[in-house]
Amino acid sequence: MSVQQNQLITDRRIARTKQFISEAFLALLLEKDIEGIVIKDITERANVNRSTFYAYYSDKFDLLDHMVKDKLTQLTALIDADRNESYIPDFNAPDPFFVLLFSHVEENEAFYRVLLTRINPATAGADYAAFLLGVIRDTFYARITALSMDQKQAVPLDLLLDYISFSTFHMARKWLEQRMVYSSRHMALQLTRMSILGTYDAMGMLRA
Repeated sequence: MSVQQNQLITDRRIARTKQFISEAFLALLLEKDIEGIVIKDITERANVNRSTFYAYYSDKFDLLDHMVKDKLTQLTALIDADRNESYIPDFNAPDPFFVLLFSHVEENEAFYRVLLTRINPATAGADYAAFLLGVIRDTFYARITALSMDQKQAVPLDLLLDYISFSTFHMARKWLEQRMVYSSRHMALQLTRMSILGTYDAMGMLRA
């Protein structure tokens, strides 16, 4: 067996071990708060020894940090690969970004349920949910800056970005809290329609 083949086998074994550890930690985080979890809980759930855990992570917070960064890097890569600068809003077709975002959250429900509803920033040492908010904000910023110079915003850019990114982020969080009673596509379509209509028109205040 070649050196390259041996390295590939080793890399796969390491990746599989890290996956077992991450999945075990995620399952525990769905059951109890992070401060109530010790390394022994994680290693026993993952069926690995303590030395294996410490070969990759310094503590449970380091593990959480890696998990969040890996997942949001994956989301960012999906957004970059699917970026459509020529998107034209359509009332009857969901915005591709909303589709991608809510589908990704749905496919990784356990992770995002922990990230958005179970992690206390004061305990975890970082506001990890804010990292997702940053990804959403950056996506809308890229879309706005790709517009031609004559397509000027009617309100200050910073306020516009705050409004659309916070509303999208909190809709995703509420959707998870309510056990995703609507499909991801339905959520994407409704956010698209609310974005097209604007708040007052969606409330019916601008209709005769």
